[in-house]
Amino acid sequence: MTANPIFETWAKSYSGCDGGDIGSPERRAIWLCGIEWGGSRTAEDLQAEMQRDESHPREGYDHASHNLAYIFNWQAMKLLSAINGTQVSGYREFCAQAQPFTQGSSGYFKMNLYPIAFKDTNQTRWHENYADATGFEKKSDYIDWCKKHRFPQMRQWAATARPKLILCLGKNYRGDFKQAFHDENATFNYDDPPIDGLDLWWSVNSDGTLVVIIPFMVNRHGLTRNESIQKFGDRIAQLMELHGCR
Repeated sequence: MTANPIFETWAKSYSGCDGGDIGSPERRAIWLCGIEWGGSRTAEDLQAEMQRDESHPREGYDHASHNLAYIFNWQAMKLLSAINGTQVSGYREFCAQAQPFTQGSSGYFKMNLYPIAFKDTNQTRWHENYADATGFEKKSDYIDWCKKHRFPQMRQWAATARPKLILCLGKNYRGDFKQAFHDENATFNYDDPPIDGLDLWWSVNSDGTLVVIIPFMVNRHGLTRNESIQKFGDRIAQLMELHGCR
């Protein structure tokens, strides 16, 4: 697999990140990591994205209201409000006060495993023009390249900034999240029994970061009910307290 050099530079940078406050060892942040941006992009859109200088993290949204404009974001606000010790029902107030992922605010950073946006994760979304832009004939080749070249960069970001918590959304991507944020021979703990029938995995990496993997929060089999989100948030807050990640 030979990547387009422009794509390689872009994909090994902070591409695919909405940004916010990445934090530091002295001022540790909470990171939220999805799989990839949603929505449809043309090959021309991708070419334009690849021209952006993403060598530094984006500062985040220009206004906190972006956190309430999309279902993925407002579900995240519910979970973060629960982790913060408040009720899921008050997620709008939490958003207005904490302003996660927003320029000028602190404590929260939003990112994705993979940098290219797709309507969904179906690999048939890849087409010839994407191949021309990236150098990869198939999406599986692009994914394999990211695992080999992008994920080590992400692991280095985490080692440098030492977030107190990384929330990983998408239980079918456990291996990817482990590779991006944990240690080679590490194992994850599994909460048994599951919370309302939903799975939660967690572990603390060698940098003292609590890495938590939970179901996606917008599909019908995922973490969608407010009562369940509250329980997950309460449990994650408990784990943070137990392992000194506050």
